[in-house]
Amino acid sequence: MQVREIEAALNSAWIEPRYQPIVRLADGVPVAVEALARLNHPSLGLLGAGRFVPQIELAGLAGELTEQIAATTFADIAAVDPGPAGLAVGINVPLDLLLLPSTLARLEARREAAGLEPGRVVVELTESQPVEEIDRLGRVLEQLRRAGYRAVIDDVVPAMSYLPKLLDLPFTGLKLDGGLVRMTGQSTTAHRFAAAIVAAARRHGLTVTAEGIEDSADWTRMLSLGADQAQGFLVAEAMEAAHLAAWRLLWAASSHAETAAAAGTAVLTN
Repeated sequence: MQVREIEAALNSAWIEPRYQPIVRLADGVPVAVEALARLNHPSLGLLGAGRFVPQIELAGLAGELTEQIAATTFADIAAVDPGPAGLAVGINVPLDLLLLPSTLARLEARREAAGLEPGRVVVELTESQPVEEIDRLGRVLEQLRRAGYRAVIDDVVPAMSYLPKLLDLPFTGLKLDGGLVRMTGQSTTAHRFAAAIVAAARRHGLTVTAEGIEDSADWTRMLSLGADQAQGFLVAEAMEAAHLAAWRLLWAASSHAETAAAAGTAVLTN
């Protein structure tokens, strides 16, 4: 996409969030959603983030995108799932944007306008940039923590050589990359890496979410490794906020949820 088209998409509100549910591995109970940016192009249809987010970041418009998604997301979730005990919602924030002093203030303004409790907001540090200013990031994360937000490391993969330093920062969780999760069923190396990361997360008191869960084998394998939460097509595809209530009813009655509960019982009693 060209810069002019990207700017038009932002100005015309073509970009909107879709929400992918996250459930507990132990019993299948829904705990959160992740807001995923989608571009509803007038001629190309609904486009995934990979088709336009990199261009937006290159054009220096990541701040506008994040603020737009945050405003819609906070309003959506506050409307369809009100109250402090509702689902948490994750929003993706790139590193360079997270480090800007104005970012937290902008998130706070959007959150307060929507009436959403800060404890329900999870900032997901996206993987598009390596982390070099560890101390600076630590200070920002501490500010988020004091404001009541949670923060997680997104898309953890073996190539993240700086991951051990991140684990010492005030994150509340991490997410295993979907490709890594699926590879753990095929590669001993991938399985050992995932096991080591889950163990390290446990030592640091972090919640582990396994992305890319596509079948019951993925589910059982991640539960056996000690991961806490599941996200992926087995649970649900990303959807509009208005469909979340119906999904929760269908999920509670589904064989997948029953299988999840059974798998959790089996693993926990072995």
